[in-house]
Amino acid sequence: MRISNELKVGLTIITATVIFILGVRYFEDLPLFATTYDLSAEFDNAGGLIPGNTVRVNGVNVGSVNEVYISTETGKVEVKFHVDRNISVTEGAYAKVSGIDALGAVRLDLYLGPLDAPRIPEGGRVAVGDGNDIFGDITARAPEMLERVSSVLDGLDTVLLETGTMLSQPESDFRSTLRSVNGSVTELQSLLAAERNRISAILQNVEEATGSLKTLTSENGPAVSKLVEDLSVTIATLDRELVGLGQASRSLNVLLDKINNGEGTLGLLVNDPSMYHKMDSTLDGINMLVLDFKTNPGKYLGEMKLVDLF
Repeated sequence: MRISNELKVGLTIITATVIFILGVRYFEDLPLFATTYDLSAEFDNAGGLIPGNTVRVNGVNVGSVNEVYISTETGKVEVKFHVDRNISVTEGAYAKVSGIDALGAVRLDLYLGPLDAPRIPEGGRVAVGDGNDIFGDITARAPEMLERVSSVLDGLDTVLLETGTMLSQPESDFRSTLRSVNGSVTELQSLLAAERNRISAILQNVEEATGSLKTLTSENGPAVSKLVEDLSVTIATLDRELVGLGQASRSLNVLLDKINNGEGTLGLLVNDPSMYHKMDSTLDGINMLVLDFKTNPGKYLGEMKLVDLF
């Protein structure tokens, strides 16, 4: 039985179509023989989304974009896509355009709603999520970032140019500073080289002193401990004496306050000028009496009897 050319062509076309459909589903990471169902979403900006871009759920390809066009009724971007029917897209799910348009890596991310919510029917509309994708923000701010980078590079170029100019001038302050620093470093190296032996001797003496101190401490450990203990006792005794001294100082302050306030005999004597003058005049009288007694003892002794004296 001969097969006609028309039948061969028809079978070839059917086979190619099946292979094409299966290939598309394979590259979209969809089951080869499972069914899908269509959904749609409405965006203010498509962000470079085109038909054929993948639809992802949690980073897994579950479908692809069918159509992207501007609605004549709303003026917004209408996006139609299909996903694996096994994916439960319920009410509360939303879609976002993600990726970098400049790199051609744009996709439609689908965020699923609660599992117990009703399933969105065939051809239903999925809400659009709020917020911008980080890659989209980077793409949008790329011109500003490039302008800032260009400004920084211009400033760096200016600094390098001025530095080169200063280095090329023999009498510039920068070169003078470099020469001074170079001279200081050279003098320091010369000093270290000249005093190397002395520095080594000092370090050796320090090391020997440290070793001797360590040996002394280890050999006379009990004596050092006793010395420290005695020192602690002495310090404790000194603390107690200082406490007593503080109490005596407070008592003396109280006494001085009483004297300043005129309390007691000494306070009255210190604070009453009349008592001072009376005492001074009394002492003057006593001095005159003693002087007169020395000059004329008979005046006072003539009236006394020997019996009265003894």
